Amino acid sequence: MKGKHWYQEDLIATQYDAKRFSKGGSLINSHEKQIVTNFLDSIDGKTILDLACGTARFSLMLADFGADVVALDISKSMINIGKNKADPSPHSGDLTFFHADAGNLPFDDSSFDIVLAMRFFHLTPIPMYFFLEMHRVAREKIIFDTFNKYSARSFYNWLLPMGSTLHSRSYISQLLSSIDATIENSHHDFIFPYGVYRNLPTFLAKPIRSIDSSVVSTSLGQRISTVSYWSISL
Repeated sequence: MKGKHWYQEDLIATQYDAKRFSKGGSLINSHEKQIVTNFLDSIDGKTILDLACGTARFSLMLADFGADVVALDISKSMINIGKNKADPSPHSGDLTFFHADAGNLPFDDSSFDIVLAMRFFHLTPIPMYFFLEMHRVAREKIIFDTFNKYSARSFYNWLLPMGSTLHSRSYISQLLSSIDATIENSHHDFIFPYGVYRNLPTFLAKPIRSIDSSVVSTSLGQRISTVSYWSISL
């Protein structure tokens, strides 16, 4: 997996939230949380696997909404930060942290109503291998995101320490049809790559996001958006 050892370093975990979800990155964070909740008809009482949970931004939100969540990541440092976030806060649902590899999930078939895998799919060297594992443990739905091949992200992708694989939407459709999974919903967003937002203070990122939203609402904007979010019914 791309950048596997880099991702598990303690220093990366301690800097993770500040680099990705502060300043203009907070706009991305709040928007992605809204997309995930929009994809879920109901959350209370659902069993959810948050795959590659990082520092548990989605896990905490879903547990607050009443889901029983297993937050799984390959980085012990990431998990420890997630646990520290969770400890002071009571949740409506259960929240359990699990250290494991997404390519070999230690769960029985159909263990979860929903599998969530955000900021993960682009790191997998053999997407089908990991997707089959997600499919195996999910009963109802898989939610994940991809970075788009024909977008501005392709211009700077090679600079990223973890790298990433960019996928065309036709590839995703072919992959899902091969395992008889159905695209229930999708959302295509962000003309400007994430890095633009992360490096700006919020007061500058907000007007750029407004422009971004206007462009991405057009037919051309939809075709060149950098990120796609997918909700897959099983």
